[in-house]
Amino acid sequence: MKIAIVAWGYILKPPLSNSIYTLMYEYTKFLTQLGHEVDFIDEQDVDQAIEHLNNNHYDFVHLYTYDFVGAFNQKLKHKYCFTCQYGYLLKEDRWDEDFQQAFKPYMDVPGIIAASHETKDFFINKGYSGFIRVQPNGIDTNKINFQEKGNNQAVCLGWIQPRKQQRLLAEIIDGKLSLDFVGPLDDPDFTEGSTTKYLGIWSLQQVYANLTNYNCLVLISDGEVAPLVVLEALAAGLCVVISESASANLHPKQFIKVLPDNILSNATPENKIIVTEAIMEMIEKNQYYRQEIVEYAKENFDFSRLIPNYLQIIDEFNNF
Repeated sequence: MKIAIVAWGYILKPPLSNSIYTLMYEYTKFLTQLGHEVDFIDEQDVDQAIEHLNNNHYDFVHLYTYDFVGAFNQKLKHKYCFTCQYGYLLKEDRWDEDFQQAFKPYMDVPGIIAASHETKDFFINKGYSGFIRVQPNGIDTNKINFQEKGNNQAVCLGWIQPRKQQRLLAEIIDGKLSLDFVGPLDDPDFTEGSTTKYLGIWSLQQVYANLTNYNCLVLISDGEVAPLVVLEALAAGLCVVISESASANLHPKQFIKVLPDNILSNATPENKIIVTEAIMEMIEKNQYYRQEIVEYAKENFDFSRLIPNYLQIIDEFNNF
């Protein structure tokens, strides 16, 4: 089968990485290993991407670029599926102007592959009536280092920006426990404290190598679809303290603590205690669950388990 995966021409400058690109690269690799021919099309110009696609035969086209949808609907000769990973997708009141404009053609796409059941329900409730299936985001768990014990500390990994609320988290946690922050600094108001340290940017290889040094990942974001970093942390053996937005596709487990999205922005004395105690609890519990956490990640989110569902979606779409 000949498959095209379509990105948006983003130029990555090491050590920066992009989780959606990581996802697309892994699909390309795993599908190729299974004998499929996969083209990774990475053009900034939508017309160039469409021209390439129209000049070649593909059995399946998968678009990840939200602002290409309108042009694809009008000009692409292939029917295609679209996956949206926009962080505020499920919170319409938080959409920026670009996404508001880009969203309008989504109701006319031939097929949608949703990253979670919540995303699927959202599109259906907005009026989408075409082909739609759920395919959770996945990881290659074999790439992620695992060691039996952590350092009894927590880490917050990802772009440091207002949506992910790291500034608010650091203010609440400082002086109470050790929490390292890692990622590109994109919030001018973020500051370090006495126990909340900024370690800079890790490359993807450093993420895979270093996550397992910790006991707990913290991601209390007010907008996510299905963040890869949570899956990476689980594969490294970490407990997670996450917001409801960051909990897509996860199951109720002793090593997963889910908090409200607004618990940091609504920082009452009670909420501050809840956040601090949740992280402390997960750090302490981690030593008893590390191996179980890794097995959970492998069984539910490794690409080797998810690719068969993806191929079934392609087959169903082509017969739809």
